[in-house]
Amino acid sequence: MTATLASIFDRFQRRPGPMIAVAAVITGLLLVPFLTMAPDTSASTEPSGDVFTARDRIDDSFVSSVHPTLVIVEAEGGDMLRAEALGGLLAAEAALRTDSELGATLFSYFDTESGFDVNGVLGLADLVDRELRASGVDGVAAASDAEVTAAGTSVIDRYGERSELLGISAQSQRTDRGWVVPAVTVTVLSDNEALGFGNTSVNLGGDTDVEEFDRQVQEVFRVDGLRAYGVAIDVNLTSQEQGAVAGPFIGFTILAVLLLVGITFRSYWVLATVGVAFLALIVWLKGISNLIGLEDDLVLSLIVPVAMISFGVDFAFHALGRYREERALGHTAGPAIVAGMTAVSAALLLALTSDATAFLANLTSGIPSITQFGLGAAIALAAAYLLLGIVTPFVVARIEADVPAPVDRRRVTVGRVVASVGAAGLSMTSVLLLVFILPWLGVVFAAATALITLVVPYLVQRRKTVGLRAGELPIAAATSRLATRIGRVVSALAARPAVVLPTAVAISAGAAVFAVQVPAEFDVEDFFSSDTDFVVGLDLLDEHVGDRGGEPALLYVEGDLSDPAALVAVRNRVDEIRGLDTDSLARDADGVQVDGGILEVLDAAAESDLMAGLVAQQTGVVVSDVDGDGLPDSREQVEAIVAVAGRTGVPFDATRSVLTPDDVNTAVVLGDDPRTVFEMGVVDSRAQESVTATRDHLTPIAEALSDDLGGEFVQVTGSALVREASLDATNRALQVSLPVALLLCFLVGSTFLRSLRYGLASIVPIMMVVAWLYAFMYVAGFAINLVTATIAAVSIGIGIDFAIHFIARYREELERHGSRATSVRIAGEGTGLALVASAVSSAVGFGILAFAPMPLFAAYGLLTALMILLALIATLAVLPAVLVAITSDVDTPTTVDDRVGRDAVLEAAGV
Repeated sequence: MTATLASIFDRFQRRPGPMIAVAAVITGLLLVPFLTMAPDTSASTEPSGDVFTARDRIDDSFVSSVHPTLVIVEAEGGDMLRAEALGGLLAAEAALRTDSELGATLFSYFDTESGFDVNGVLGLADLVDRELRASGVDGVAAASDAEVTAAGTSVIDRYGERSELLGISAQSQRTDRGWVVPAVTVTVLSDNEALGFGNTSVNLGGDTDVEEFDRQVQEVFRVDGLRAYGVAIDVNLTSQEQGAVAGPFIGFTILAVLLLVGITFRSYWVLATVGVAFLALIVWLKGISNLIGLEDDLVLSLIVPVAMISFGVDFAFHALGRYREERALGHTAGPAIVAGMTAVSAALLLALTSDATAFLANLTSGIPSITQFGLGAAIALAAAYLLLGIVTPFVVARIEADVPAPVDRRRVTVGRVVASVGAAGLSMTSVLLLVFILPWLGVVFAAATALITLVVPYLVQRRKTVGLRAGELPIAAATSRLATRIGRVVSALAARPAVVLPTAVAISAGAAVFAVQVPAEFDVEDFFSSDTDFVVGLDLLDEHVGDRGGEPALLYVEGDLSDPAALVAVRNRVDEIRGLDTDSLARDADGVQVDGGILEVLDAAAESDLMAGLVAQQTGVVVSDVDGDGLPDSREQVEAIVAVAGRTGVPFDATRSVLTPDDVNTAVVLGDDPRTVFEMGVVDSRAQESVTATRDHLTPIAEALSDDLGGEFVQVTGSALVREASLDATNRALQVSLPVALLLCFLVGSTFLRSLRYGLASIVPIMMVVAWLYAFMYVAGFAINLVTATIAAVSIGIGIDFAIHFIARYREELERHGSRATSVRIAGEGTGLALVASAVSSAVGFGILAFAPMPLFAAYGLLTALMILLALIATLAVLPAVLVAITSDVDTPTTVDDRVGRDAVLEAAGV
């Protein structure tokens, strides 16, 4: 088998052109799906489940004709009840109504609480202005601060400080001089039918047109003396902007990795070749992903390409490292690449198989986004193996065979530095264009980069070769001092398994205690910078709204809602919700605030003096309430009331309505598939305990109502509960995929290595790295979310990758030398050096990413850099002791001379 591999690799090194051509053709073909088949849909981050089903049925059944934009307006002077602040707010509202674009879309309605006809917006400023005019003052514009305060205080006292109409801050205070109001919430209502937005929700991958509109509304209120922030109006625009800001840091990560590759190998050609391979890797990943129909996704589009830098560099380091070891033994480029690749190819293939298996374990998650991550990472691994583990070493060997090397590789010249930095910079720019900015321009730039940094310099330099080919000038046979030191340290630790292993087990056991306590939480500040308008708006919502409102929690009810007995059951359960003793749900004077639903429609109809006559006039049905429970007496009456209200609304007087048809149709649907929805507010929904408490309070009531209705579908949902269910699913997926990945890695390792002992040894570093990493996450305050959950899969991949390479080298040296001590030392000097170089390059690169202003990338960079270093420590400090403990010295080694053994392989292959 070894001779066969050597023969194949010899053909590659003699004629690398066909291999390079095949890689180039594949890259060219994949440009087609890369550029023309980009997905236009986003992968869901949600599993299946009743909470998602209920959310989807609500979105399908209750499409509102009104689009609300919530804006929190703060007075820079600290009090909105001042002439300048309130006047500025009134002027902003007037500008909104007269705006040629926004004004035409405003929704007009009658407000029953104030008795005013409204065009788009009504709030504290309008009511104070009318109060002043009623007292003889010509509005806010002509009033003094004292008059505005007095009028504002009268309005607040009349409507109540918790009035949704006024929307005054929860931080407002009553003083001797009147109310001090630091901020108000303003809700602008627009005509959804005119805008064409439909139902909208706050989720990544949503429509940005509605977000652009809401930002325009927000901007109208940003006038002198006021600060205005929309609440959750632009999550996708913020994501795009934050990603653009983080882009340069990702670029610097790539730049640092490439420069460290060049420094490690002291070779411009290695740097340039790896840089071009990176560009092809991006095209292969994106092209294949588009070709097989993977959807757009934050993790697949950004995290996977960045993560693959580490794996690609690792393949290159090990392949090129073995090639350079052969050069150091005196072989010229051709025989060196054959011997090196023959020696390392099995470990590379096993590392690929184990890594891919670890990532594919994510297919068990049931969450499309995480499933795509596993599949996309496996695709990228295969591409990295071929491009950086196979093609790159042969390209480098061919270049070094044809191009004269510097007389002294240790000597650094200005020309080499400038060329290396320029090549790395061009590759970095190309990657940024390919992934983040303009793919087609990235393709052009990548092609130019390949020509400028690799093809043209090679052709020019090859002409300068005089006499012997450069590859016939062997590199001096010398082991670097760093490699020697690594070998000594590894050997010293391996010689003390009785100390190293119990210590490692104790540390890992202690870490595991913390690791299992990492919470699954979502906070917007884990994704976006704290100074973005999106985050500031949510902070202000918590500050100024408090327990008066919050993110919607919805009770979705299906059943025979025309049946008065069913309505009694619904009312009893709604009253039970109102009576809950909890701070997690918004409250009003009657307890927990419950809005909407069929009961609101029927209650409004019962209180309207005109509704009964309208129903009788349009349907001939006489409405009655004989038992005095506030509900119609028959199924026919219920259906008639809802039908009429859905067409005309619930009248307040002859021309105005208490409830509009939209209010009714977004609360209840009867007919063949009756359903209704009630709304509550989750206070401080950014705190996971608040969402959990809401779920725990409402779920038993929903289940009881389902029983009351004969097993009908009743479910608590809403964006906060959907988010919690997604996090729970992510956490469960992690708990399933981790042991599955460990088991699969063990089976793959045992099969390839043909040894259960070595298979078990290969997963020791993985278990340690996962425990250490998640313990750090717990101590440092990180939580499990969609992005940090992927770190576990990457840590398994890195851990098994490092372990496989060290084990394979140790076995090779043990068969050759027979001595465990010697084998550990040589493995440490050779593979250990490659691992250190690979790990340091990747860790430094990802460490740069940790400084990105977008927390999502910063956390990913920090945790990935730490994980790589932990994997290195586990592989070089613990794994050697494990190997020494589970193996014995070999009495009859195959050879005791490195060069003799390698020459035998080459001769057998006819090299």
